[in-house]
Amino acid sequence: MNDRPAIHTMPLYTHVDRIARGLAARGIGPNDAIAPAELFTLDQWHYHGTDAIRDAARFLGLGPTSRVLDVGAGVGGPARFLAHTVGCSVTALELQPELHDIGRDLTRRCGLADRVTHVCGDALSHPLPQAGFDAVISFLAILRMPDRPALMKRLAETLRRGGRCYIEDLCQRAPFAPRDLHDVRTIVHGLTVTSIDDYAADVRGAGFVEVVAADLTSDWAPFATQRVRAWLKDRAAYAAIHGEEAWAAQELFYTAIDRLYRNGSLGGVRVTARSPS
Repeated sequence: MNDRPAIHTMPLYTHVDRIARGLAARGIGPNDAIAPAELFTLDQWHYHGTDAIRDAARFLGLGPTSRVLDVGAGVGGPARFLAHTVGCSVTALELQPELHDIGRDLTRRCGLADRVTHVCGDALSHPLPQAGFDAVISFLAILRMPDRPALMKRLAETLRRGGRCYIEDLCQRAPFAPRDLHDVRTIVHGLTVTSIDDYAADVRGAGFVEVVAADLTSDWAPFATQRVRAWLKDRAAYAAIHGEEAWAAQELFYTAIDRLYRNGSLGGVRVTARSPS
């Protein structure tokens, strides 16, 4: 895998100015304050947007005093949504400096810097406080980390006793054909895409209990198909704001994901678990 492209070249991340462009189209300049709700359609880069974050908050039982770690936080969409709607404190841990910088700026402009702390670092090595969090969340990020067992052990250690974990991620439902594997590695940047059983085993191996791994493929696969259709239909409108190259980059990513689902090799999974009391 030494010829694997760097994660920042992944099509989803090659035109991250799309949030700034989207805000500009609404008359919001680069130094203007932002109402948090203005970002909800721009900064949620996972399935079902803010609905998925609401589901996570309910499962985790989050409240204003909760301390949450978001692993692979990207530009901080889930973190800001939780801070704004629940009032909890969130540490948004993101590897890529450009995404980290964008997220920190958006959080400041939303007036949420007192509740969201952006940290640029590798989840596999960045120092994490022992028993420092009540909950851990991660949305479509762990598949891009090369050592899931080690990561899960770190997450177990940073959770307080009885703390909960909520993960949504991609999984493998059947062996990848050569072309599919190439797309997983180069377009999706999937380094750890395994069966649901193997995913759950890694979580249990880290010491988590009450591990539940739910197959979300029957929901996510149609979502991906509808997303591609909408993307093709809205080409002119999107390109007028963001440019043809930005539209094409996401079209490449969305089309590859849809094809992987339709080929039967790719799936979606939600994993929930609890740290022992």
